[in-house]
Amino acid sequence: MTLGFSLPERVLQLRAELTSWTLYQVEIDKYHVMFWFEAGHCLMNVAYRFEFHSADGAVEYTYDVQASGDRKFLNVDSILRRPITAVNALDEHRLALDFDSGDRLVIHDDPKARSAWFYRYQPENYSALLPWFVEDVEPEDAV
Repeated sequence: MTLGFSLPERVLQLRAELTSWTLYQVEIDKYHVMFWFEAGHCLMNVAYRFEFHSADGAVEYTYDVQASGDRKFLNVDSILRRPITAVNALDEHRLALDFDSGDRLVIHDDPKARSAWFYRYQPENYSALLPWFVEDVEPEDAV
């Protein structure tokens, strides 16, 4: 789970990990939007909110994952099969992912709840996670 984006070492590690990842698939369910990268070996799971800004300004919206209603708008086809070229913390609770197309995806962190997860899977064993940060791993005795 994210713990905000204000720690410089955290942003540096995210930048080192995410830069050049290619978005392969987006899945939607009631409580999450899952962004799959690197042929399904890496996952960014968003449970709160994200923004999308197209390079030409024609498409801009905020997608609130937990909001109810049947008029949600999701248009991310322009970043499918595109690599991330830059990762930057806009502030403590927003992480910007810039794609080579010039489009931008901004992930929002909710400080009151689990709002985003980043996972890497071992390609030869999908049940084996590769955690990124010690603080992202919950203690075994946590319920």
